[in-house]
Amino acid sequence: MRLSSLIRRFEDALAKAAGRRPLSAEERRIERLRALGVKIGQGCLIYTDGFSTEPYLIEIGDHVGIAKGTEFVTHEPALWLVRDRYPNAQVFGRIVVGSNTFIGINCVILPNTTIGRGCIVGAATVVRGLVPDDSVAYGNPARVIRGKAAFLAQQLLRDRNRLDARSLSAAERMRLLLAHFGLPPPESP
Repeated sequence: MRLSSLIRRFEDALAKAAGRRPLSAEERRIERLRALGVKIGQGCLIYTDGFSTEPYLIEIGDHVGIAKGTEFVTHEPALWLVRDRYPNAQVFGRIVVGSNTFIGINCVILPNTTIGRGCIVGAATVVRGLVPDDSVAYGNPARVIRGKAAFLAQQLLRDRNRLDARSLSAAERMRLLLAHFGLPPPESP
């Protein structure tokens, strides 16, 4: 058994002994990131550990979702090109993500970036600079469409494949999805 599994089991046992619910993997990740100095608001879902070598330069608002594979980069690594002339030079930048924002899978958020409130950042987007409130950003480099995030969210709510499945167990979700898409259940081994 890995040391991390033993530690997690020990922490869970301590929580139960104290009459508290053990933390989920996502809650543990957020606690770990906060301990490293990332400022994280309430009600966030963060599925990445990619918070750079200076995590204390990153601030995440309330109710922010960040998908797996996203990387926050708080320094400019291209200075290695002049490292022979400037051996100690480094360039840093803060990253701020506003509340009620979603960042898709495998995005790269570069130094000196502010993503506003109520934004959607599409999968694999590379963001540098300002993304205004209620904007959709997508692509590499990011293309920003202002005032469209709320509209896109409303469209997603009307999508014919939108299902209220978040609180279902894995087995219940599978049954719902198979029925919705008209697929047969998988064969038992």
